[in-house]
Amino acid sequence: MVKMPVCLADESEEFPSITLLDVPVLRAGGAPDQDFGYICSEYFPPSAAKWAKPGNVNIAATFGIVISATIDSANQKLTLMIDASGAHKPEGSPYSIEQVVDAVEKCVRQMEPQILPAYKKTVVRKPAAP
Repeated sequence: MVKMPVCLADESEEFPSITLLDVPVLRAGGAPDQDFGYICSEYFPPSAAKWAKPGNVNIAATFGIVISATIDSANQKLTLMIDASGAHKPEGSPYSIEQVVDAVEKCVRQMEPQILPAYKKTVVRKPAAP
């Protein structure tokens, strides 16, 4: 499971809040630290209505935020970079880039204990360009 910051349409709210959602992800090979990158991947939820094609609900992917994971040469420390340098706020979005980066960091923090628990982890934020 991967935590993702999503915005699910809610007819009772003009702008739905950012929700952290557990999303099942299948990966073929690769190291477990790469699971952090899935936090910012597109997510198109299934629809019971065959005529409805849901759009991407992952707000981090919509804003263009990415995560990279690097393990040091001693294989003991994992550095997670939340990179918003290429991020952009979509027109009409009520959320700032900073709010979305905060939600992404919450996802990282909630996943940390489960992925490579023996590693010391550092989270670094690369801010959006002015």
